[in-house]
Parts: sequence; C-alpha cells; structure tokens
Amino acid sequence: MGRLDGNPAFILPLATSTFGPVRVATWIGGNHSSYNFGLWSHEAAAAMASMRRTQIEAMLRAALDGVDYAVLRRMPRIHDDMAQPLAALSRSPSHTEGYSFALAGGFAAVLQKRNGGSRQRKIQSKERKMREAGVLEYGTVRSLERGNAALDFFFEQKALRLAEQGQLNSFGAPGVTDFFRDLLDRSRHMSEPLLEMAELRVGGKICAVIGSAIHRKRVNVYFMTFARDELAPQSPGQVLTFRQIAECCERGMAAYDLGVGFEDFKTHWCDVIHELDDAYVPLTSRGNTAIAAIQLGRAATDQLRRNPFLWQRLKWLRAYLARHAFAGNR
Repeated sequence: MGRLDGNPAFILPLATSTFGPVRVATWIGGNHSSYNFGLWSHEAAAAMASMRRTQIEAMLRAALDGVDYAVLRRMPRIHDDMAQPLAALSRSPSHTEGYSFALAGGFAAVLQKRNGGSRQRKIQSKERKMREAGVLEYGTVRSLERGNAALDFFFEQKALRLAEQGQLNSFGAPGVTDFFRDLLDRSRHMSEPLLEMAELRVGGKICAVIGSAIHRKRVNVYFMTFARDELAPQSPGQVLTFRQIAECCERGMAAYDLGVGFEDFKTHWCDVIHELDDAYVPLTSRGNTAIAAIQLGRAATDQLRRNPFLWQRLKWLRAYLARHAFAGNR
C-alpha cells in the first residue's frame, strides 16, 4: 500500500517468490490475470506522473525489501480512463493485447456494425443442427449447483487442451479451483458478480461454458471453452458467445471485454485494442543480471515468432511431445 500525505493512495497486488538465488515480485494471479494495473486514487496517479523512473524504482525497492527484481507484465497504458501511473518504468510492448467493444444501442446496433445479418443466420443454422441432437438451452447460470457443474466442465476441458498443447495446467495448482468456487459462491447475491457462469446445453449435456465478471457494467470474460465432441462442428462456443452478448445487451451492460490473447473470433466482434506493456524493474545487482537473462530469452522468442515456419514447428513439436507424454501416463 502506498500513502499520500498520510492517506491510503494506491495498492499494488504483488506476490514474491524465489527462483534459484533470486527473489522476484510479480502480480498476484500470474497467468490467470489479464490486465494488471493496481488500484489508484486520482491524486496518487497525478503524483506518480511527475516522478522519474529512478524515483519509482527507489520506492519499490524500499517497499519490496529483499526482492531482487520485479516483473510487471500486461500493464494497460490506459485503464478506466486513467493513464498508467507506472509509465516511467522501463517497459516494452507485451506479446499480447486486450480486445473489447461497446454494447451501446443494444444488440441490433452491435450486430449492425459487424455484418450482423449474415452472422445471425449462421448462428441460427448451427442452433438448428444442435437441436437435432436434443433440447438446446443457453443463458447465465442462476443456481450454485449448476454453476459448479459448469466450472467442473471448464476445468476438465482446460486440462485436456493444455495437455494437448504441451503446456502446464496452471488451473491444477493447489488452491486454484477452490478460489474460483469461492468467487462463484460469494457472487450469488451480488448485482455485479465477481464470477458468473453462462452455459450451453444440448439434451441436458454441457457443451460450452463462459466465465465472466461485471464491473461498472463492463462484462469481463475470464474464460470460454467447449467440448470437442460430435457437436463441435456446430461451434458451441461461438453460439454461446453470440447469445451471451445478446443477453448482456438486454441487461443494460455497457461493454464486453474478451480479455487478452489473439483469437480470430475476437477480431470479428472487437473494435477496441488495449495495448499492454511489460516492465522489468531491477532492485539489486543480482536482479540486473536476472533481467538481462530474461530479456535475452525474450529477444530469442521474438526472433522465433517473426519466422512463421520455425514458430509453427516449435509449437507442433511441443504439442507432439506433450501428447506422447500424456498417452504414456494414462
């Protein structure tokens, strides 16, 4: 917590952990958090705007005693109409950005901007084919029991997809599933929930889910997943997204944020791109050395990303090794 003239002025939600001989501070939530900004009063943000990089580093060094460096990833340049208070730190563009769009004027107005007639016909065609397999249901989940069932579906599908891609299942870490269930439980009677689930069912079976939150009438999507089964060709995730956006318009929401990470379907909806930065803050000499190594690795990754052939081959190899490791452990 930072103070200005003795009064609470800002909160930076940071966690510290040890990697080998160095100690690092990062945003709480790690890969689960999309936009990292902290909580600032307007007075504190104005005061930070006049500070130099060395002054901000000294402030962090005093607050983070024993920490060698801080890694502050995915920081929006502007959030809630407030400029980034830590903008003076040494930063570089993140590998990803955020995507959102306004819901002003209702669902008809949203569709009109995005070739809505054609899109609506495609969704209706997919829904007709899904109805051939059973009763089609979709909407925000209102009971805790069904909400937890939707969460279970998400955790199961996410674990499968990450294993196929050769990635660590960060949702399987101790305490993560309990954290999401606690958010869901605490949100039951909130007008702006910390977590609410939307689901699409066919014949009583869950086919797709979306987890999101609402803040100041802004819908923030945390995650979306769908089952890779016989109904997957009908794009249940796209259908649920379409219907949830319509429902959010009916509820009077102001904006819909699909979070960070490029996905083709996001570009079909979103017309606002949120630029994000990563800051690496050395606090000790060991921290300087660690950051130099991190930046060297980042430069190598950037070179790979610029070569589509090598990048795709690397992704294929990682997924191939993961599939064989997964099969060997079954």
